[in-house]
Amino acid sequence: MKHPRLWLAVLVFGLLASMSVVTACGSAGDTGARDDSATAAGSPQPAATGEPLIFGFDGGFTGFMAMDVALAEKGILTKLAMIQNQWEGRPVEYKKADNASDPVVAVDKARQLVESDNIQFMAGPIFSPSAAAVTDYLAKAGGIPQCSIIGQPSDNLKTANGLAVMPNGLYGSQGYYFGKYAGEQLGYKTVNCINYEDTAARQLQAGFEKGFAESGGTVLNTRYVPIDTVDFSSYLSTLKDADATYFWVFGNGAAPFVKQYNDYGLTAPLITPMAGNFSEPQLADLGELGVNMVGCDFYAAELDSQANKDFVAAYMKLYPGEYPPEQAFGGAQAVDVFLQAVTATAGDTSPAALTKAFATLTWDGPTGKVTLKPYKDAFIPVRDFYMLKVQQVGDRVAWVPIYTYEQVELGE
Repeated sequence: MKHPRLWLAVLVFGLLASMSVVTACGSAGDTGARDDSATAAGSPQPAATGEPLIFGFDGGFTGFMAMDVALAEKGILTKLAMIQNQWEGRPVEYKKADNASDPVVAVDKARQLVESDNIQFMAGPIFSPSAAAVTDYLAKAGGIPQCSIIGQPSDNLKTANGLAVMPNGLYGSQGYYFGKYAGEQLGYKTVNCINYEDTAARQLQAGFEKGFAESGGTVLNTRYVPIDTVDFSSYLSTLKDADATYFWVFGNGAAPFVKQYNDYGLTAPLITPMAGNFSEPQLADLGELGVNMVGCDFYAAELDSQANKDFVAAYMKLYPGEYPPEQAFGGAQAVDVFLQAVTATAGDTSPAALTKAFATLTWDGPTGKVTLKPYKDAFIPVRDFYMLKVQQVGDRVAWVPIYTYEQVELGE
C-alpha cells in the first residue's frame, strides 16, 4: 500500500479528530457506549479500517435475569470503551438481543444474531437452560463459538458440541474449593445448608460437600426452598447447632435472608458460594449485618492488580459511583476471550480457527493468568479462584479477597 503524502496525512488526522468530537456528542451506535468511551483508554486511536469483528450477546434484558444481564452488558461496554471499539486495526461491532431468559426465545434470538447480524462469537445466555439450548443451535448453524458470562452447571457439557467456552469454570469445582476452605482454613467441622431450589445450587452444594468432607467436615442438614422464597422463618427455626450456616440465595431473597437470620438471634457465621449474588448496594443495605460474611468467586473489584485497577477505573468512568461486580467482569472477559482468540488465529474468525485457538489460549487480565483447556466437549479454565470476605473499605462495604487457590482447574 502506498504511503499518503504528508499534507494528506495531516488533513486525515484533522478529520478524524473532528469525527471523534462529533461521535462524543452523538449516538454511540450498536455499542451503546457512553459519550466518553472514545477516550476511556487514553488518546483516541485512528479509526479502524479492517473487516469488522462482530461480537454478540444473547441476554435476558427483560425477565428475572434482567439485573444480571444489565450488569454483564456494562462490563461488555467497558471493555469496548477500553479498546476504543477496535482491535488490531479492525472495528469491533457489538450486537445484542433480548431473550427474556426463555430458552425457546433464546434460540430464536441466537438465530437472529447469527443469520441477520452475522456475529462471529457469542456471549451468553447467562440463564443455564437458555445457554444449553443456544449452544445446541449454534452447533447446527455453523459452529459459532459461545462464551459463558458466569459459571456453568455440568449439565451444559451435554450440548457443548466442542464450541462452548466456560472461562469461569463449572459450579461443582467452585463449591469444592469453597468446601475445602471452610474446613481447612476456617476450621469448621459442622454446617447447616439452605439453598434455593436450582441446578446451580445443587451442583455448588455437591461440590461443597465433597471438599468439606475431604477436610474433615460434616453437613448436618440441607434444605432446598422454592426459588421465590423471601420469608425464611420456617426454615431458620429448624436449624441445628453448627459451626456455620452455608446458604445460596440470590436476588430479592438475599438481603431478607441475612436480616431474618439475625432477627432469629442466630450467631453461627454465614458463608455463601458465588459472592456476586450480593451486590454492593445490597451489602450497603445490610450494613453491619453483612460484614464478615464469607464467600467465593472468580472476581472481586478489590483484587490488587494493575489490570484490575485499570478495569475498575474504566468501569467507573462510564458508571460513576459503581464498582464492577462479577457479572460485569464476566461480560468484559467474554469480549477479551474473543479478542485474544482473534490474535491467536492471526485474524481468522472462522469457527474452526477460533475453537482450535481456545484449546491452548492463555492471557493475563484483571484476575491474573487464565488458560483454557479442552474438557469433555467444552473449554474450561485453569485460573486463580478467590475466597472473599465482606469488609468495610473506606466508605463502602465490599467483598475483599482473603485467600487464593492459585491456578486451579475449574472442572466438575
